[in-house]
Amino acid sequence: MPDFYELLNVPSTASFDEIKCSYKQLILQCHPDKLRQLDDPNPGSEAQNSDFNAINAAWNTLKDPIRRKHYDAELLQSKFRAHSNIYATVVLGEMQRIQVEIEEDDDEAPAPTPPPPCRASESESESEANKGPATMWSYAYDCRCGGQYLFDGPGDDDESPEVIVECNECSLVIIVKQAASCK
Repeated sequence: MPDFYELLNVPSTASFDEIKCSYKQLILQCHPDKLRQLDDPNPGSEAQNSDFNAINAAWNTLKDPIRRKHYDAELLQSKFRAHSNIYATVVLGEMQRIQVEIEEDDDEAPAPTPPPPCRASESESESEANKGPATMWSYAYDCRCGGQYLFDGPGDDDESPEVIVECNECSLVIIVKQAASCK
């Protein structure tokens, strides 16, 4: 897999504007029309065309936030596979499921509306029943080093079929595949 960031001479953390600026500079250097203006003896060489096409492919991928996110995930996964630091590939259901309660801040909660005078006792009991901590699920998987792979449960809008999770003690990772029932 080609590294589009290296091709455009930008770090993977580069902003859209940095990528765009680098793209414009590089495309001017290898654009076929510009090369003809410089009286290049071989304006249509395959190497120059392939550079031009590769730079365009990199730009078309990295300028779109969704395509860039998918590209970054694929690039990260290919780097992990190349370095062979994957401990296991597991399905979310194989991980230990842990319930986490999250306390809501009273400062951020909307102000309660006063109940109607005739139904005060019912409204108070209903509002107290609705109060309480929110619940979220986290997942854990034991590593061979004694550490753990910790993963907050998939969000409702998470469409990623796989997630790479690092061990909290060593450099190994696991690939967590989302089961069909988890979506």
